[in-house]
Amino acid sequence: MSIRTAGILSGLNASDFMRMKAQLSDLQRQLGSGKKSETYGGLGPERGFSLAFRASMSQIDAWQQSISLVTTRISIIDTSLTGIAKTVSSTKTSFQPNEYKLSSGRTIGQVAAGDGLNAVVSMLNANDGTRYVFGGRKSATPPVLDPSIFLSGDNSKDGFKTVLLQRMQADLGVASANPESNPAATGRLTLSATGTQPVTLAEDGTHAFGLKVGLVSGAVDGLTATRTAGPPASVSIAAGAGNAAPNQSLTIGFTLPDGSIENLTLTAVAADAQLVAPDQFRVGATSADTLNNLRAALGTQVSRMVGTKLAAASAVKAGDDFFHGETQAAALVGPPAIEPGVPKRLVAGVSGTMADAIAYDTPQNAEARTVRWYQGDRVSPNPRATASAEVDNSQAVFYGVRADEEALRTAVQYMAVASSLRFSESDPNGLERFQALTPRVVSGLSMDKASQTVQSIQIEIAAANTAADSAKTRHSDRRAMLGGLLADIEGVDDNDVTVQILALQTNLQASYQTSSMLSKLTIVNYM
Repeated sequence: MSIRTAGILSGLNASDFMRMKAQLSDLQRQLGSGKKSETYGGLGPERGFSLAFRASMSQIDAWQQSISLVTTRISIIDTSLTGIAKTVSSTKTSFQPNEYKLSSGRTIGQVAAGDGLNAVVSMLNANDGTRYVFGGRKSATPPVLDPSIFLSGDNSKDGFKTVLLQRMQADLGVASANPESNPAATGRLTLSATGTQPVTLAEDGTHAFGLKVGLVSGAVDGLTATRTAGPPASVSIAAGAGNAAPNQSLTIGFTLPDGSIENLTLTAVAADAQLVAPDQFRVGATSADTLNNLRAALGTQVSRMVGTKLAAASAVKAGDDFFHGETQAAALVGPPAIEPGVPKRLVAGVSGTMADAIAYDTPQNAEARTVRWYQGDRVSPNPRATASAEVDNSQAVFYGVRADEEALRTAVQYMAVASSLRFSESDPNGLERFQALTPRVVSGLSMDKASQTVQSIQIEIAAANTAADSAKTRHSDRRAMLGGLLADIEGVDDNDVTVQILALQTNLQASYQTSSMLSKLTIVNYM
């Protein structure tokens, strides 16, 4: 006789044992892995949330990687900009007008400017291992040539020193290798001969070079000064009735190539004055004699201005011609079209030299025979937009920089000008020329007239860095929140799982014991 067991164990059968065993195995897996399920399907209705949260976290990780790269590059840029600002400041401090002790034709300040130029170029060629950060969109190669190349040129193209020499020859009106020291330099002005009436000082033609005659002011009895606006402009001084009195003066203004204005004032002194300064003239016996004396002083002072202030201004203008270059779209259109920034070059005059040059060459010809100091991206209108990174939904930061931006180009330009000129102890105008150069270089490095400074670039880059940092903080907070939600959906409570395991183990143990006892039950034992 068989014994019926169904119902004695609350309906447990073999499938129930298997289910409880499988449940125990799954609980043990959950306790070991901390996860509710090995598949999304095992999460039930919440699997959609899990997938969405994980997708969001993956996007956050991508943004965080991008932000890390951006902040690294911004740090490199900021470090370079800080170094450039310090180098510029140090160069300005070293460039003192009365520090005229020469070493190989250069002052201490000029040597410092040369060293500063090398340092600035090195900083502008900074890279993060994958790209050069001051080249705009063109980031695979160094954006700035080595100073030795863009100053002296290469085997096929001229450098800045050639442009400087030719510009000074055109402004001073002589074709010598050292026009600034040549007493024959005229500044592209013609002065009438001694004894000629009236005395005339005139520009030698219609062009952009040399001294430009400006306004005439003051009054000297017996002399009448008349300016013809031109171009070419001139001033004529004629003798008439009466005669000059001591301390009466005549002032002629001149516009120099760099746009600065210099006034030349000549003052009358008594006929018997023991000392006559270079900017003074004696009152003669007649107005005609006085005019001859004024003419001699005028010639001396113009020659002095040519060898000092004009030479310094010409060097500054040569720097702008080379480093800023041609930017007018109409001149660059071609054919072939030329990118902005090509150095501006001169065409020799009828003499075959630059002494009587009257025009600039075409950008196409200049491109063929002149090196460009800047090799990076030249056409992007907004330097910041040349490098960008998405850091959040609908948010990007822009942190591009170009070495030819006004502030950075100006630093390179004025250091090159300052370090390229040479002086001589035997040159009577050397000190005064250096003193004329000094304030121009210091003003240029101070960026007094510039619309941009190194600090203003740093501020814009810092704004991008702040935006990236803010996004990074938001992402960190959001990721932590999503991680918590995922833990709730995918994770398990170790205490709860442990309790369930213990309950299952107890039920299984009791069931196994009961089953064992029943398996030993016979009709004899039952009765």
